Amino acid sequence: MKKYLFLMIAVVGLMGMSGCKKTEVVETIMPNRTFIYTVTSNQWQLSQDGLTLFHDIDLPELEQYYLEQGNVSVAISGDKEQSYDILPATYNGYSYSVNYTAGFVTLKVEDPLLEDGIELQPPAASIVVKIVLSDSDFIQ
Repeated sequence: MKKYLFLMIAVVGLMGMSGCKKTEVVETIMPNRTFIYTVTSNQWQLSQDGLTLFHDIDLPELEQYYLEQGNVSVAISGDKEQSYDILPATYNGYSYSVNYTAGFVTLKVEDPLLEDGIELQPPAASIVVKIVLSDSDFIQ
C-alpha cells in the first residue's frame, strides 16, 4: 500500500509541476545609433567674422529627446577611420569643436594661432565624422 501511495504522490506532483508556466521577461534595449559623414575641403563655410569655418550636418534623427535626456558624441578621423579624436580636439593644427541642436550638428574649425588679417583656410584633407546618438537614463 505504501508503494502505491508513494507512486500516487509522485504522479500528482509531476502533474502539478507540469502545469506551471515559465514566464520570461525580455527587456528591449534600444541600441545606439551611429552616423558616418565625410566632409571635404570645399564643404567648409567661412563665418562672417572670418575667424571660424563651419559645416552643418542635417541629422533629422537628432530629436529633442537627445538634447534633454540622451547623449550626442562626435568624433573625427583624418586617417580613413583608423583612429578617431573625440571633439573638441586639435588635429593637424586646427581646433575642432561641435555644436548641436535638434536636427543639426555644426562642426567648427578655428586656427588657434590665427593672427589678425590672415584668412582662415579650410583643412586640405577630407575628414570622416562619426556621430553617435545614445539613449540615457536621465536622473533628476
